[in-house]
Amino acid sequence: MHRILVVDDDVSTAKAMHVILADAGYEPLLCHMGNDALQCARVSNPSAALIDVHLPDLSGLILAQKLRAILGPTTPIIMVSGDTSMETLNSLSHVGATYFFSKPMNAGSLLERLRECLGSDQ
Repeated sequence: MHRILVVDDDVSTAKAMHVILADAGYEPLLCHMGNDALQCARVSNPSAALIDVHLPDLSGLILAQKLRAILGPTTPIIMVSGDTSMETLNSLSHVGATYFFSKPMNAGSLLERLRECLGSDQ
């Protein structure tokens, strides 16, 4: 079963992502702070990460860069945010992000992207 690291400081969004991922057969790992996510990634070696751009303790962009170093070059890192500014969008490739979804995101599109990245075998 693929573990998916979900990093979002909005508790209701994180819980919704947990339900969506669990119902699709993934094992979601929830973190609400960037530094907690780094520790979780080191211990649990997730198959993919979903990261909110704006976190209270660490920019999601910096978190993505640090996770890329921990998880390696092929692990999907999907950024999620309501911030669709050019500054944010232009930063994504520089920090190792694989994809970007704007909030509110379509659960079906997210799951389809994860299946493409990880394969259908969980």
